[in-house]
Amino acid sequence: MKHINRLAKTVILPFMVAVIASTSGINAAIAAENEELAVAFPDRWMIRLGAYVVDGSNTQVSVNSALGGLGTTIDFQRDLGGEDGDTIPRIDAYYRFNDRHRMDFTAFSLDRKGETTLAIDISIEGEDYLLGETIQSEVSYTVYRLGYGYSFYHSPKTELTLTAGLNMTEYDLKFAASDGSKAESAGVTVPLPVVGLRMGYAITPKWNVRYVSEAFFINFDDVFRGAIINFELNTEYRLFKNFALGVGLARIGVSAEVDDDDWRGKVTDAYRGYNVFGTFYF
Repeated sequence: MKHINRLAKTVILPFMVAVIASTSGINAAIAAENEELAVAFPDRWMIRLGAYVVDGSNTQVSVNSALGGLGTTIDFQRDLGGEDGDTIPRIDAYYRFNDRHRMDFTAFSLDRKGETTLAIDISIEGEDYLLGETIQSEVSYTVYRLGYGYSFYHSPKTELTLTAGLNMTEYDLKFAASDGSKAESAGVTVPLPVVGLRMGYAITPKWNVRYVSEAFFINFDDVFRGAIINFELNTEYRLFKNFALGVGLARIGVSAEVDDDDWRGKVTDAYRGYNVFGTFYF
């Protein structure tokens, strides 16, 4: 019996203490990991810097003076020899107040130029451009988007978010004959509210996919009518704790018609392309 008690004191008891201590350490590590992964996408700040590669666009413009209705619809690519693609910088960011609430921001600007010998007569703000004339043109499209997101479902793998916000869309249109004469320009700033759904899924702790769908239509006293659709599908891989690389698909469609003293006209614009980006998390 004495030998058994001595064995218990010298071998069994220390072994049991070591087992209990190691088990407690493992449980604490698991609890800490579970706490860290309580929800997918836990970071407070996200800043994404990238390039929007537009490989296809369709822009149609109608601009007219105050003396008449909408003039001839001009297809920027077909009628004016406009560029249908470009690569532009883009910034996206968000700030989370907590797991449920966040603010989003996006900004990018697309500037396309065209030059062609006209195959039709067109009239812009009362200036006539005739068949056979060479005309130079430029379309600038700038977007600033500020939105609010409510995550109604936020788990260790998935986040589903309802969004509402405002797209400040600026159009600047410039036209001139090749010798610099007959220069005309028109512009409009279009405030388009949007509502949508964002979905994020963490395939692994380092690899995720996200989908964005937004749309809206507004008609204000027949002075302003506008519509917008936005679709994005992105995937990214987190190389380090605070940095990830990603790629995605993007498509944007905008239609705006204005009838006031400053500008009378209509623009329909559609862009499709790819996003390539690096993302910082804090």
